Amino acid sequence: MLKNTRVVFLVTLLLALFMIPCAKADGYRYYKVSMGMPFVYYDIEDIYHQRWVSTYLRGKPVVILTGHRYHRYEILKWAETFRQEYGLPGHVHLLWVVNLRKFPWSTSRGTVIKQWRDFNAPVPVLMDWNGTIGKALRVNYNIPNIIVIDAFGRLAMHEMHTYTPEVYAAVSSRIRSLLTVNPGVANPVIVPDQIVPPPLGNKADSN
Repeated sequence: MLKNTRVVFLVTLLLALFMIPCAKADGYRYYKVSMGMPFVYYDIEDIYHQRWVSTYLRGKPVVILTGHRYHRYEILKWAETFRQEYGLPGHVHLLWVVNLRKFPWSTSRGTVIKQWRDFNAPVPVLMDWNGTIGKALRVNYNIPNIIVIDAFGRLAMHEMHTYTPEVYAAVSSRIRSLLTVNPGVANPVIVPDQIVPPPLGNKADSN
């Protein structure tokens, strides 16, 4: 009986040890963020080493575009149209996040950054080396993703669409409704972009 108890204990211990690395990634637990929940904290540099920190972007909605690099020209259509309607007037923070968690080991970070600088996207392009956004939503990168975070930092929308004017109009109407939802006011409030402080500690390796 004692021997069986020891065997059960050892099996349970081994299973627990095996599950810990699966449950945690990079020292943090990752759960899929649901609609209405606070979005995951992120602190990501763009291709010009400007930091974008989620807690500094409160006060107006954040629109995040992401997808596989093979779909960059499709995402570009979303970026250009969103920029005209929402980015230039300053109604939202508009960001393009590139998941580089599994970028080829044979390619340096400096090369990747240069390629995206040469692409010359019309909105800030963020280098998500840890895949923070993708892990938070378990993103399907085979199609352009439109992620919208409201002025309070909560997930308001996550859509996956190929660009067409009709689909854009439907998505845009939902974003427009968020512009009237701000703390204590009935009309849209445009908050000037905040100055992002310089990064603390070591910068990401740019080779």
